[in-house]
Amino acid sequence: MIDKLEYKGLWFLPRNEERKVPGILTFDPADNRHVLELIGSFYDMSEHDGEEIILGITYRGDKITLHQCQFSSSTGIPRNENDPKLIFREENQPYTLNFRVEYMLKGIHIYNIENLTFNSIYTTIYNLHEWVGISGISVDSEIPNCEDVITFTKPEPIIVEIDENLELEIKFHSNFPLYRRVIKEQTLKQYTTLALHFKKGQTLDDLLYNVKKFQNFLSASTQSQTRIEVAEIYSDQFRNKYDIRIDIDLYTIITPNLKFDKPKEDWQMIFTYRDIEDKFKSIIQNWFNYYEKFEAPLNLVFGQFYLSEYYLEIMFLNVAQAAESFHSKLKIVEDKERTTQDIEFKRKVDIVLSSVPEVLKNWVASKLSNPLHFDTRLKYLINEFSNDQINAMIGDQDKFIKSIVKTRNYLTHYNSKDKKAASNGLELVLLMKRLRLLLISSFLVNSGMDKKILEGLIKEKTYMMFRSYFD
Repeated sequence: MIDKLEYKGLWFLPRNEERKVPGILTFDPADNRHVLELIGSFYDMSEHDGEEIILGITYRGDKITLHQCQFSSSTGIPRNENDPKLIFREENQPYTLNFRVEYMLKGIHIYNIENLTFNSIYTTIYNLHEWVGISGISVDSEIPNCEDVITFTKPEPIIVEIDENLELEIKFHSNFPLYRRVIKEQTLKQYTTLALHFKKGQTLDDLLYNVKKFQNFLSASTQSQTRIEVAEIYSDQFRNKYDIRIDIDLYTIITPNLKFDKPKEDWQMIFTYRDIEDKFKSIIQNWFNYYEKFEAPLNLVFGQFYLSEYYLEIMFLNVAQAAESFHSKLKIVEDKERTTQDIEFKRKVDIVLSSVPEVLKNWVASKLSNPLHFDTRLKYLINEFSNDQINAMIGDQDKFIKSIVKTRNYLTHYNSKDKKAASNGLELVLLMKRLRLLLISSFLVNSGMDKKILEGLIKEKTYMMFRSYFD
């Protein structure tokens, strides 16, 4: 994780380079602080909301571009020409001006918002190395000769063309060992990075949105949150005098206030890259291409991993809403449950309309709708996307579905007649976790993962990950 960073320097606006103001930029992920504190002001009056771009030069000569800078506070700056501060202000009293910053780019000055587009992002993501499970480091020990030989052979990158604009690449790197005349110790470390390459320039928001797609795919395996550790971005439009793309370090606070345990082992993940290696290309293509369509249910499910404090009831309602949303967005060719329901609904509508005066028939018909029942949606998800191992956790399917529906109805409407049938306490925890696992299985199978393979992987990891899901 990135430690707290602090940059002292001179800061200015692109439209007024001459007016440079001293200040300190603080980036502190642990404290959720990304703040520029100025001793002085860019303005004569304080009537402003913020700045899209603020530029800086640190005392070490680093160029910094700050993007999406929201006004936070100020002292001493008059609001207008009639402000009493102008009358009572003491001589040499300094102004102060503070901004909360969304993005910090180190290594470049970008003057126009139109130029804030980029073609590549390289990220180190928490748990990515463990999930990929590929290492180029090998150790050869020969005990009789007391020889230990450590070698690193750079693994071949994993490259997938997601669509005509985006290429996904998983790359492998190592640090460069230090060479001295007398070597006391040596460190060799491999780094695994996710790189996304775009033919068309992307905004910073778009870059991170696409990284988030992969992060949620990783979370589907680890059943936990992840984070961007390090990010570098590149643009074809920014090159040095040798015509080489400039390295730009990107800093932003995306997942504040989260505590991370040590990285997970492969037996703590539902699947790894090795498990789906032969199908990875098609699965990840589908995952990315379906993401926007299913964004709402995906966010409702995976967003739970990024909340340090949350009411259990709200977590359950989010997962229940995700189930309904996911089913509604599926392209279902044939659904016998729905067909039966439609026939019965049409029969009842015909009875109603036959008893209504002719002048009111069109109006009454327009007010009648046939929403698909929640229990029917849940049955479809179980039939299409569950497997024997998840079904064993669920137990009696009718009871499982009834518990979800009754609990959802009670927590939504708080109707006293549903309270007795609604789950609570440990029962509600199990209900939420089982439904969430069913949904994650649905997301993966819908993206092309084989149901039987997924069943075998869940069964293999049940003892370490899901034994509490059983009664």
